[in-house]
Amino acid sequence: MHADNPTFRFLDFCAGIGAGHAAAVKLGGGCVGYSEIDAKAKRTYRMLHDLETLWEPLIDLGDLTKMDPHKVPDFDVMLGGFPCQTFSIVGRREGFKDPRGQIIFALSDILAAKKPNYFLLENVKGLISHNKGETLKQILIELRSAGYKVTWKLVSSEEYGIPQMRERVYFVGIREDLVSDDFEFTFPERKKKQKQLRHILTSKDPKFAVTPEGYAYLEKYLNNKYNKPSGTTVDDLKALPDFTIIDTRQSDLRLFKKVAPTLRSGRHGLLYARDGELRKISGLEGLGLQGFDKTYQKRVYGVKETDLLHQVGNAFTVDVVHTLLESLFEQVKPPTPAS
Repeated sequence: MHADNPTFRFLDFCAGIGAGHAAAVKLGGGCVGYSEIDAKAKRTYRMLHDLETLWEPLIDLGDLTKMDPHKVPDFDVMLGGFPCQTFSIVGRREGFKDPRGQIIFALSDILAAKKPNYFLLENVKGLISHNKGETLKQILIELRSAGYKVTWKLVSSEEYGIPQMRERVYFVGIREDLVSDDFEFTFPERKKKQKQLRHILTSKDPKFAVTPEGYAYLEKYLNNKYNKPSGTTVDDLKALPDFTIIDTRQSDLRLFKKVAPTLRSGRHGLLYARDGELRKISGLEGLGLQGFDKTYQKRVYGVKETDLLHQVGNAFTVDVVHTLLESLFEQVKPPTPAS
């Protein structure tokens, strides 16, 4: 999957385990560097992507907020997910109470200094209503002030081929001189073809089968009067159609057919029915639900299961990034790649 002679070069910020990276290389991109401060996520990132960067070493750029924007390597596309932090209403002039609030400013500074052709950034759904909409407003002001036309939309992973109800805000930015004043990026239509859970939830490892102790715990959970649907038993769950996902939430029990609920870093209690039994969703299956195919899954070794599930819950969805980048390149012809 590596690009021997990349058609564009990208930088991967707040990279996590590199779903953006995986999407970009499928389109012919080459990674000139990545930034991530979580040591465990960085280790998994290197496992997943070292083989794709044979044309050039995979460079760890370190902490995004400590970079000199003018010393960042040249690149064509910025990829990144950034925290939904507490913004001051007056933005940069007063700074942020939360240190993570410097991230959007750091990204904007790099955009202003390096002038890449495009950017694709992601954030959680709650950003839309955060601080009564003021946070979103300030982000748009900041990104546009760097010289970009910016369009945003709330997108679910299931719209672009992955069976996961994962809603995220995506920002697409295009350098102003590349398009006309009246141009606006159009988010692609929903894909008709979607991967199926039965093609993703394929683990046969016995350690992910629910144990007798696990069933006893589940029985106790089901007997809690606050859980719904009321009257459900363990045998009822075992008898569900194959690949029905069972979300044992604190407040209730929810069943999902044909699509998975949102994977979250702190949610490790997802089960699914198969062959009259219940199984836990594994970290590798979680990777599949984020669009990392078997090629990537085979590269992961020695990662603690809880760590991998945490990393998967924080990741982008590969297919969403791929679809958006592909559409972006179709709508705006890229200039000559950075050298």
